[in-house]
Amino acid sequence: MNKEDLAKHPLAAELAACGNLFHSWQWSLSSSSNYSALLDEKSIIISRSGVDKERMTSADFMLVDFEGKPQPLFDAFKPSAETELHCHIYRMGEKVGARSVLHTHSKYSVFFSRKYQKEGKIRISGFEMQKIFDGIKTHESSLEIPVFKNSQNMPDIIAEFDAYLQKNPMPVAYLIDGHGIYSWAKTVLHAKQKLEALEHLLELKYMEEP
Repeated sequence: MNKEDLAKHPLAAELAACGNLFHSWQWSLSSSSNYSALLDEKSIIISRSGVDKERMTSADFMLVDFEGKPQPLFDAFKPSAETELHCHIYRMGEKVGARSVLHTHSKYSVFFSRKYQKEGKIRISGFEMQKIFDGIKTHESSLEIPVFKNSQNMPDIIAEFDAYLQKNPMPVAYLIDGHGIYSWAKTVLHAKQKLEALEHLLELKYMEEP
């Protein structure tokens, strides 16, 4: 697939629409954030580095392999700096079942990533919106979101994620200290819906805390 064909692909259009929407909600200001979707068993569609999300279009994506290396015909483009984090989630295969990964720098996710960095996790309970997530049947359940230390070296964050999974079930998302949130799902639409629900829950938690 060349860049012209990719720009016409429905998944690229869906991801670009997320970028435009998240910018309007102030989750992805300027060139921050990155979004991806699984194209096939060898290729990942991911946003290119430095793209302003307000003006993002389906032409602002490229193809990388599962190690984050640009696919042939896309060597001239630079993928997002955090491409390795996306690839790591896709490499987990059926354990996660992710076909789309969305990352934003929303205010509430960054705020709570700072507030709960020492604890290493944030717990949310008592809200009906929690039931949007698989396995949660009642508002009386608790939703746990891990918080990992920030690093410019992506393998450091990946190692923290793997260490967390050795002792805990797969979370619905994770936060990176001072950075933002990563969430994933089986479709771009579902990943977007999960982020909306998480943002709603984080905002409510912010409003009820002293």
